[in-house]
Parts: sequence; structure tokens; C-alpha cells
Amino acid sequence: MNNKLLLYILGGVLGLALVIAIAVSAVTSGGESGAEFGEVTVEGDPIPIFSGEPAGDNAIGMTAPTVTGETFDGETISIAPDGNPKVVLFLAHWCPHCQAEVPRVAQWLEAGNKPEGVDLYAISTLANRVQANWPPSAWLEDEGWDVPTIKDDENSTASQALGLRGTPYWLVLNGDNEVVFRISGEITAGGMDVVDALFQTALEDAA
Repeated sequence: MNNKLLLYILGGVLGLALVIAIAVSAVTSGGESGAEFGEVTVEGDPIPIFSGEPAGDNAIGMTAPTVTGETFDGETISIAPDGNPKVVLFLAHWCPHCQAEVPRVAQWLEAGNKPEGVDLYAISTLANRVQANWPPSAWLEDEGWDVPTIKDDENSTASQALGLRGTPYWLVLNGDNEVVFRISGEITAGGMDVVDALFQTALEDAA
């Protein structure tokens, strides 16, 4: 594990306010499907729900299931053991911490900071038309978000398979889809240095 990243986490650089997925799961669909939801398939066993504590995470080394879904543009993509290390960011359109995180990450990407050799994906999950900032597709477009983003289904199948506890949620996987690191909550102090460290952790594990 990247020691710099662990120091950031242990130093409390993540915002403590988490949006707990379980607490809102009963109202996520809002009675509407269609363009903001997609068909999701999962191959393999789900990984445990993230405890919120990166140190001692019992999912480290476990193989995450292959998750396949559609983007808002109708493209089919898979988060799979394809040999490439990857970082996955889970977002909910109504989550204020996600709303703060997305523009910062978009600017970081636009500045060319993402290292070569690591894939970045996002998953739009827990969509709810009666919550603020609907629809998620328009929100992400307004933010200039061009990360390949799977739209979760109405049952939050993708996020449940990949251990979501709350949003935002970062999941680092190696080329075999094994869990390398997980954090949840808005990145505050330390900011994009933490994101840099997440990607470096993926690269170091692949070396």
C-alpha cells in the first residue's frame, strides 16, 4: 500500500460526513426508470461493504466481481480483470459531497494529472428523481465530466456488488480486479494530493 496515502487517511484528510447508502436505499428509484438507470450485470461474488476504516479493510486482496453496464451515451463498459489497474469513483447526484468532489476531479483530469497506465471509471448510483440535482446525466454533463460512467440500475446492483457504504466512494483495483484500497467520504484537506496517491497506489501494486 502507498504509505503516503495511508498517512493522508490516518491524518483525517477525508471529510467525515458520509452519505450512508443503506439509509436511502428504500427511496432510490423514485418510481422512474429509463435514461438515468441502466441494466447492470454482475459476474462473481460481491465484496464486503466498506467499514469506513481503510486500515485493516478485510476486502483487501479479494477479487471484485466483474460489473458490466451502460454509460449515459449507451456504451457498454465492464469493470473487469483485464490486466489494467483501475480506480472507480461512486457518485450520487443528490449527495452534496459528490457535488463538491466532481468539479475538483474534473479539473484535475483536465489538467492532465491522471497517470498513464491506470483506468478511471465512475458509477452513478442511488439515483432518485425526487431528490435534488436530478437528473444525474445533466449534472455530470454540466460539470464537464468525461469519465466512463456506468449508470446503476434501480436496485443499486453495481454499488452493492462493489461494497458501497456511502458516497463518494473510491475503490482501487489491480489488473486482476483484486481490491487494493478503499476510502469513502469527501476528500477535503489534502485534496487532489489524495487522488494522486490513489492512482500511485494502483500503479505501485501493478509493478
